[in-house]
Amino acid sequence: MQTRLSPKKSRIMAQNAPELSIAVEFSAHSRIWFKVLMLGFLLVCAETSWAGPVRRFVLAAGANHGGENRAVLRYAVSDAENFAQVLEEMGGLIPENAILLEEPDLETLHGGLDDLREKVVLEGTEEGRTEVLFFYSGHADEKGLLLGEERFPYGVLRRQMDAIPADVRIAVLDACASGAITRFKGGKRQAAFLMDDAADMKGYAFLTSSSEEETAQESDLIGASFFTHYLVSGMRGAADVSADGKVTLEEAYQFALGETLSRTARTQGGVQHPQQDINMTGTGAVVMTDLRQTSAGLLLEEELEGRFFVHNEDQQLVAELYKPSGRSMELGLEPGIYHVYLEQKQVLFFSTPALDEGQRLTLAREDFGPIDREETVMRGRVPAPKLIPYRSELIGRWRVEMGMGWWNSGMKGESESRIGGIGVAVGSENLLLDLVFSHWLREDLAATFNLSILEGKVNSTVTETEVTGVVGMLAGVRYYPLPTSASPVLRPYAGFSAGAYWAEREITRVTSVEAKTMGGFGGKVNGGVDIHLSRRLMLGARAGYNLMTDFSEPIGGRDNFSGVEMSMGVSLILGKGAGG
Repeated sequence: MQTRLSPKKSRIMAQNAPELSIAVEFSAHSRIWFKVLMLGFLLVCAETSWAGPVRRFVLAAGANHGGENRAVLRYAVSDAENFAQVLEEMGGLIPENAILLEEPDLETLHGGLDDLREKVVLEGTEEGRTEVLFFYSGHADEKGLLLGEERFPYGVLRRQMDAIPADVRIAVLDACASGAITRFKGGKRQAAFLMDDAADMKGYAFLTSSSEEETAQESDLIGASFFTHYLVSGMRGAADVSADGKVTLEEAYQFALGETLSRTARTQGGVQHPQQDINMTGTGAVVMTDLRQTSAGLLLEEELEGRFFVHNEDQQLVAELYKPSGRSMELGLEPGIYHVYLEQKQVLFFSTPALDEGQRLTLAREDFGPIDREETVMRGRVPAPKLIPYRSELIGRWRVEMGMGWWNSGMKGESESRIGGIGVAVGSENLLLDLVFSHWLREDLAATFNLSILEGKVNSTVTETEVTGVVGMLAGVRYYPLPTSASPVLRPYAGFSAGAYWAEREITRVTSVEAKTMGGFGGKVNGGVDIHLSRRLMLGARAGYNLMTDFSEPIGGRDNFSGVEMSMGVSLILGKGAGG
């Protein structure tokens, strides 16, 4: 059947054809824009769903004591505190939902897990995702966590974690042989996990700092265990490889894994292999921290490259990372003054940024001293006695050096006949006494102030006694070509100084005393070696040449005392320096 239009309608449509064409075209564009807007709306909804209400509960426990014949740890409790703190600062954890246990016994740990379950049950009616995190730092063996003389079996820990009605349950164990827990329920080492951006992820993840046959290690230099230190550093932003301002569990774990493998390869305990056991379903991602929640941040510019060490005002190491060039990186920090060290091969730089509330500060570089290889303590073993090498942290420190030696000035005592008796020369010929004050401006450069005294000779006859000597007051610098990392005990140097010299002569006669002082200028070029015995004590040896102008009159038989000097001395090192 065909539909015919009347001539009148045909003329009307013909007259309105342009408008109709425009309307049809506008309608097509409207559909396109409608689809774009709907797609944007869905993306916003998806993002909102991903970032929706998440209730997070944390139990962090630290136990330094693991029973008889096991080394007492130093940083297990502070590990637990640091883990909870970073989640409060950047991970949306409210203090009321955090439980911190210090040196718990078996009963206390059981009770802590029961309290954690009760907190979750009380808020179980609220919408959103519930996440429970259990963190333990301390001693362990292949059967369980060691709390003093008691053991908390891994199987019991699994059952108590399973009893908590949460969508996501995460356990982080930083202890020896903690990898044994991954044998339960078919756990094994896997590749990356928790990478998607939806909100329906459910299940559990067990992360451990070592395998079931390895020791976990802590370091005095970083003031923490290796695994926890790098896990927390990653959560502060070092693990944000996607540069989206958020650190997922996968990103944090992969960062801690790589750094722990790298750093423990150079320690006494050997390489640690962190393990994981994951049973997650869905397409969600567990975001551990959000850098946008921090009240201050430190931005590392794109061109900076090297390993960064970030210390707070109390000289506690709060973050460590290696940053490649070509991309910027931000670390979430609390307001305060920080000491930032940048290591580039054998050269290091130093900066002290001050972060204010709400500030994002770009890093500035300054020179600083190197950090030597540290001694570690293996968790679960009594460490063997070891000579701790001197670790040089010289920048900003002062040195007082007292020395004695020989100055070939040409001053000599001679016996001679004089009216009234025989001349006798006594005293010390060319004896040099030195007092040097030094201040390290950089690890390889020190400013010096030198007071040198050339011991005067005494020429005596029956009628008179002549005493002569030379004093030099010089300011200069010393340059150390080798870093302390290359030569931590013996450090050679070259130095130059310049200043004023004074010659003194005093003649005592029976009826009178004649004194004469004359001045001149000169300088000294020398070289030597420092021998570091401890953080506070050094020995040293040096040789140099004094070059000075002539005095206006001869004194002690000479009007110029230029010559070679050699001396040895002992030094006291004062101050804390840039390294604390």
